[in-house]
Amino acid sequence: MSLTNEFQKDVAVKLNNLFHAKILELETRSYDTYLQIEQEYMYQISVIQATRPNHNININASNIRGNWLSCLSEPFTEYNLADLTNQEPDYQSNIYSPRIDIAITPTVIKNRSRKVSLGVYRLAEEVQLFSLIHNLQFIRQIESNIRRISNHNMRMHNLYPPEDVEYVNRRPMHLFGIEIENQKNPKHLMGDFLNAISLSKIPIMLFPEHRIEDAMKMLLFSSAIKNIKDVPIYNLLSRVIILTINQFRSIINSFLHAENLDLIQVENYR
Repeated sequence: MSLTNEFQKDVAVKLNNLFHAKILELETRSYDTYLQIEQEYMYQISVIQATRPNHNININASNIRGNWLSCLSEPFTEYNLADLTNQEPDYQSNIYSPRIDIAITPTVIKNRSRKVSLGVYRLAEEVQLFSLIHNLQFIRQIESNIRRISNHNMRMHNLYPPEDVEYVNRRPMHLFGIEIENQKNPKHLMGDFLNAISLSKIPIMLFPEHRIEDAMKMLLFSSAIKNIKDVPIYNLLSRVIILTINQFRSIINSFLHAENLDLIQVENYR
């Protein structure tokens, strides 16, 4: 197992422990909010059952407490021709479906006991589940902390993040989508930025210490293209949260420490 994969799996385990603790706390202290999320989760399950008979979801195993918020390492995605045409279901004609390194997302259990993102299925048009989870205080705190550090990173490189937070992905597959960047060529970074944006409401890019400069150079280039040629690619790419691996680990460990939970142990990956 590579050090990157070891880090991803450790993050997933530790964040799942955090989410389990927070879900129990919510159920005890804010039962009405918990119940609202539970009802929306079960409604989305019913939509999947009605529209996709061969869904392969293990309903009995997909309990609300363990699945309305999970962290997955390299979850698969599933897009098909029906998603492109929005017409008759065509689940056999798959189109390009990239993975992301780490996803924080509502999940279900498939029949083979594999936990997958709920977003791989076509949900109700008026789906509210992601918004309900996003509005939880601890989720807002995580986002606020990582966004503050990201904005500082950008300003240190003469880049200016948007003043207002705009969530450009109207129907995300994941709440948080995290890419760990190991590309050696800055030209390839745009693809990974767009992957995170395409799949998640809150896209995040993590960089080893010696790679974050490449990200900033790419963003400076896209900002220059916007200023010179009026091509607004920077307006989209600048919505991504940019952190070093060490910054991300420190932020998450602070939340784990507050709950007296085991910290992320893969510390030599930076």
